[in-house]
Amino acid sequence: MKRVAKLLLILPIIGIVSWYGLSSKEDKIDISKNQINQIDTIPVLLLGSFLNLQDNISQDSILIGLMNGSIACTQDVADWTQKKFKLSKPPRKINLSSFDLKDGKTLVLTGIDSVDARFLCKNVDGIPYFSNPTTYPLWMTTNQTSFDHKKDITHYMHTGVTAITRSAGTVLNNRGIDWYLSSLQPYFNNPDLVHISNEVSMVDTCNYATMKYQFATQSNHMEMLKRLKASVIELTGNHNLDFGTAAYLKTLEWYGKNNMSYFGGGANEGEASRPLVKTLKNGKKIAWVGFNEVCPLGECTDKKIMGAMRYNEQRARFVIDSLKKAGTSYLIVCVQFTETDSYKPTESQRKISQNLIDMGADVVIGSQAHQAQEIAIYHNKPIFFGTGNFLFDQIHRIGVRQAFFLNCYFLKGRIIQFQPVYTFMTQSRQPNIATAEEKQLIQTSIIKDYNFPMQ
Repeated sequence: MKRVAKLLLILPIIGIVSWYGLSSKEDKIDISKNQINQIDTIPVLLLGSFLNLQDNISQDSILIGLMNGSIACTQDVADWTQKKFKLSKPPRKINLSSFDLKDGKTLVLTGIDSVDARFLCKNVDGIPYFSNPTTYPLWMTTNQTSFDHKKDITHYMHTGVTAITRSAGTVLNNRGIDWYLSSLQPYFNNPDLVHISNEVSMVDTCNYATMKYQFATQSNHMEMLKRLKASVIELTGNHNLDFGTAAYLKTLEWYGKNNMSYFGGGANEGEASRPLVKTLKNGKKIAWVGFNEVCPLGECTDKKIMGAMRYNEQRARFVIDSLKKAGTSYLIVCVQFTETDSYKPTESQRKISQNLIDMGADVVIGSQAHQAQEIAIYHNKPIFFGTGNFLFDQIHRIGVRQAFFLNCYFLKGRIIQFQPVYTFMTQSRQPNIATAEEKQLIQTSIIKDYNFPMQ
């Protein structure tokens, strides 16, 4: 019996062996972006811990910080820093590997090759490097490396819960897609890859006004995914099968026709278990894997023919080991955890997330949360326990109105920046970029020093 049980566990994973066979279809990425081409220079970025909530700093303030020691630099940019800021003595030098992530005050200048996802880059003179490289002010000439922003940086966007249903659908019928997306749209015009965790299937006859706990969306509202340039669809959600298998299969077909690849769910167990693999501009392979922790509505493939992939530690280890052995450079693992009305993750969330990092995941992102949850660094890798509602209708308490999506930037096959963009759902159920006050309230709720280790 033990051999049979083990075989039943491994069989769904056999579909993994074909992911590279499908990669030619999945790997079509538009790289025709209006970005700069900088050769023999590299950007010098100013980093701080997630606990440092300062977004912007002027060059005059950088000079003051260098002089009083509150701003340091890495060895590779020390000479440049001294000359650039006309310092009378060498600046304080620091090794990023020994940086105390609980230090919410110290900032560090470093070249882009040294940047990693434990830190957040600050805007300099109001200019964010990654979205405005042409006007960013800090560049260093180098004889040791060449850097081409257009070729070397891949911009990926990762979002939270999407379910256009109930009141969200009614609002769209009354106000239209342009109005609904007006605050978010500018952030989605240029990314190379956009992730959407869509929890609902298409049913044109559905009545938004009568929906309560069974969700569906009308096909005309799927247009929003195209407007947002979605290319990576997560199917770990609880409600994709609410209106039956025919609606689910129709929706999977729609994704395919619109060049949207999916993971974490599928038409059968083999498809649901198969990772999604794409190739970056520089040829590096990255992968997404998705699981549902408890499948509360029986929406997983171990109970039904199709649906989401239930989390199982042995299965997860097999998938991750297989991807690593196949040469995957970076692995994003998404989990539909048990829902909780809390900024703080459950013990199960924390345990599973840490186990996945120990197995080899490079980042773990919770997909279930209807409110923003805490951010953590574990073994030098980030965990986002829940990003909150992205496109949904909840407004009944402040937590479900608070969320963030992630601007992510790949360099040399790894994400070096996860930059949260905070959002707040208005009373009229329009998702908006958070005001400064709303943003600060979210940050103080989800960024806690106990989630960031001392080095």
